Amino acid sequence: MSTHAAVVTTAIHGPLEILRVPTIAPKDGEVRVRVEWTASTPFDMHQNDGGLLVKHPQVLGDGLAGTVVDAGHGLKHLAVGDKVGDRMSSRNSGC
Repeated sequence: MSTHAAVVTTAIHGPLEILRVPTIAPKDGEVRVRVEWTASTPFDMHQNDGGLLVKHPQVLGDGLAGTVVDAGHGLKHLAVGDKVGDRMSSRNSGC
């Protein structure tokens, strides 16, 4: 399985680390984005200080901008090469 680098919090009050995480292929109606910009927010830091129940390692940075590099079937408005930006409403360990 291929992997990519991600900024993660590995423990409560622990330092941020860059770890290799699985690169997950997009399902129908989903895209995979090469992240070219992300922001660390107070929400991200609150996950690290123990204020929220998260499973570590937790990938940080749910606001992003980048380029679509892979697309699942059924997309009508996005294609590989498109520039995108969003705040993700959900994420998984392969973000």
